[in-house]
Amino acid sequence: MSGVDLFSMLPDHVLQHVLSFLPSRNAVLSSVLSRRWRHLWRSSPALRVPGPDASTFVNRFLLLRDGASPLRTLEIDVGHCSDEYADDDVDVWIRHGALTCQTLAFAASVNHPSEMLRLTRGPLAARHLTTLRLCSVRIDGDFLDLSRCPALVHLSLSKCLLDCKTIASSSLRRLSLADCSFVSSTKTSTRIATPSLRWLHLEGPPRCLLESMPSLTAATVLLLWGKGGKDCGSRSMLLDALSEATSLELMASSCRGQAILQRDLKWCPTFSKLKTLVLNEWCIYEDKSELACLLSHSPVLEKLTFEFSKKPSYELKTKGSYDTVTSEQKTFERLETVEIKCQEVGRRVFKVLRVLSACGVPLAKISIQGSYSQSERFNFSCTSFSFIES
Repeated sequence: MSGVDLFSMLPDHVLQHVLSFLPSRNAVLSSVLSRRWRHLWRSSPALRVPGPDASTFVNRFLLLRDGASPLRTLEIDVGHCSDEYADDDVDVWIRHGALTCQTLAFAASVNHPSEMLRLTRGPLAARHLTTLRLCSVRIDGDFLDLSRCPALVHLSLSKCLLDCKTIASSSLRRLSLADCSFVSSTKTSTRIATPSLRWLHLEGPPRCLLESMPSLTAATVLLLWGKGGKDCGSRSMLLDALSEATSLELMASSCRGQAILQRDLKWCPTFSKLKTLVLNEWCIYEDKSELACLLSHSPVLEKLTFEFSKKPSYELKTKGSYDTVTSEQKTFERLETVEIKCQEVGRRVFKVLRVLSACGVPLAKISIQGSYSQSERFNFSCTSFSFIES
C-alpha cells in the first residue's frame, strides 16, 4: 500500500465535512492540492473566519461557494478590528447564514461600547437555526424576538449591549447572558420570555425581568456591578421564575444585586423541587431572616453551600421583613450536607450557624472549609459554637 493516497479515496462529502472544521482560509488553500480538490471548499458546510481582514474574504467566500450546498455553520471573529467593518456587513452575514445555518456565531473585541457593531434590523428569522452566539455587539430593537427561529435551543450573549424590550423564544432550552449591559430606553426592564428554558446562566448587572420558566432545572444568577435599575412594582424580578429549578446558585456582589434578591423575598415562591442551593454574603447581612426565609421555602433541599469572599465588596442594611422559621416548623430531614467555604471563620460564618441551628439543622451535617493561603487549607466539621454580640 506504499505510496497510495488513502485520504483522496474518501468520497467528496466526507472530505467536505473534514474541511468544515478548518478555518475557511485554510480550506480554500486546499484547492491547490489537485484538480479534484479545486472546488471541494465551495461545498463545505461551514464558514469559519478568525482574525482581522474578514470582510472581503467573507463576502467573496459567500459569493463563490456552491449555493446548492447549504451552509450549516457560520462563525466569524473580527477581534479588535471591529472599527474596520460596517454594521450592514455583520447584519448581511448573519441574515445570509440564517437562511440555512444551524449555528451562527459572531464575536469582536472592543475597548469601549461606542466601538460595538450594531444589529438593528427587525427580528431574526431562521428556520433551521439551533445555536446563536454573539459577543461584544450592540443589539437594538426587536432583533432578539426569536419567535421566528422555531428550532433555536441555545442562545449565548457575552459582553453585549442590549437595548431591547424583550428576549423571547418559545423553543429555547439553554440561555447564557454573561457580562451584558441592559440599556433599555423604555421605563421597564428587559423581559426574558423563554417558557421552555431548562438551563440559565445570568451574570452581570440586574436589569432584566424573568418570566415564567416551568421547565427550568438549573440556574446560576450572579448579580455583579450595576446601579439603579428598573423597579417591577409588586412582583418578583427573578425568584418567581426560578421556582421550578432543582439546582440553583444565587450570588450578589453589588448593593443593587443584594437589594433585588432581598426585595424578591417579599414574594418568595416555594422551591418545591430544589435540591442544591449555593449562596454568598447577600443573605446574611445585618438581618439573618433572608436565609431563614429561603430555607423555609425549600422543603426538599439536600445540599446547601455558602461561598464567602475574603472581603465583601459591599454592605447594605436590610429593609423589610420576611417570614422566618422555627425548629418546630421545619426539621429539614432531607438536608444531607451544608458546606461553608471561606477564608476565615468570622461573623458571617457564625451568623449562618445561628440560623441553621435555629432552623433545626444538626451541626454534624455542617462542614467548614477554606484556605488561609495556597499552601494552608482547613476543613472541619462543626460540633458546637458560641457567639457573643458585641
